[in-house]
Amino acid sequence: MATKELTLKSNITRLLSTEFGNIGMVTCPDNQVTIIISRKNCEQHYGNFVQQIHRVIEEYCPYRTENVFILIRDEDGTFKNTLKIWKSA
Repeated sequence: MATKELTLKSNITRLLSTEFGNIGMVTCPDNQVTIIISRKNCEQHYGNFVQQIHRVIEEYCPYRTENVFILIRDEDGTFKNTLKIWKSA
């Protein structure tokens, strides 16, 4: 796996950890950026989370050479959704 891709994923993990640190947990197991939040937050604030994720990545990582996939799930794994953020044009 390319070093740039690993660096991008680790940067995104760090940025999102800062953004969502008090709401959930952001990890990068097996090079998959994963955000784990409560079921309540999944049900009530999912759209806001997606907007925040897009905003943070566009602001701090505007020039991406690959697509970024972010797994958002609740604590018990009932809700799972993968968000795709396209590479820069």
